[in-house]
Amino acid sequence: MPLHLAPLSRRRFLGGSAVLALSPLVPRNGRAADSETWALLSDTHIAADRDFVSRQGTHMAGNLERVVAELLSEKDQLSGVIISGDCAFNEGLAGDYETFLSLLAPLREAGLPLHFLMGNHDNRDTFAGVLGQSAGNAAVEGKRCSVIEGPLANWILLDSLRQVNQVEGELGAAQLDWIDRLLRDHPDKPAILVGHHYLQAPSPAGETTRVTGLVDTEAFQGLFETRPSAKAFIFGHSHNWNYSQSEKGLHLVNLPPTSYVFKETLPNGWVRATLSSSGLQLELRTLDPAHSKQGQRLQLAWR
Repeated sequence: MPLHLAPLSRRRFLGGSAVLALSPLVPRNGRAADSETWALLSDTHIAADRDFVSRQGTHMAGNLERVVAELLSEKDQLSGVIISGDCAFNEGLAGDYETFLSLLAPLREAGLPLHFLMGNHDNRDTFAGVLGQSAGNAAVEGKRCSVIEGPLANWILLDSLRQVNQVEGELGAAQLDWIDRLLRDHPDKPAILVGHHYLQAPSPAGETTRVTGLVDTEAFQGLFETRPSAKAFIFGHSHNWNYSQSEKGLHLVNLPPTSYVFKETLPNGWVRATLSSSGLQLELRTLDPAHSKQGQRLQLAWR
């Protein structure tokens, strides 16, 4: 079962499976949709203590509160919120998730569905316990991955947690097979893959490089490169807003951190993602209104 919080009156599970039904998706203004807009967050790193301040004088809870306020001001235009991992500060403690969810409560009360991915500082069992969720019918045993079926695309939410508080991530053979089946069975519907860990290039010949991204990058990349329904891979982990494109035209989007700033010169905040039939527009929303990249827009056309 995916880790999620449904709004108090919207969305339903399909037979307890790891698929969330969003169809027909209707914007909160009540009009029929030829586009849909999502809020993408990452790396909130919330500690149990709301007043906790970490490196660079970063007040993570305060940053998340500011983003929540922004999302509330745009709630009628949003289909939901996806948080791509490292929800908890360091070790995925129950107190971290309790504070995290309390900070997000206004969004759920406003009718927005919330979807959570697992990062390397999360603990999937602890988080599920705080949410009050049992294992349910997992799409992949031992993983909390799921699919959001929308009218314009399938959002495939991945679980790359390998070991709590260890930097590297792993999808695993079973999850890779599951992804491949989804892409194969829906060849004409765009798929947007969202995870926590980034792709990591292999070490140069004769060298050994510490793995900080996906240990199974080669298998994952080979999979989505050969399935043209895969259009974009969105991830966090590096705390560095960035965009690139693979040789086969897959869009690679590195989300900024929402709360935990590693370098004060880098932007933090969230990304407004507006999906259409032909692609995805991304708009960076920084918490520093004077940041040089505030409002930066990327137009991603489907391959």
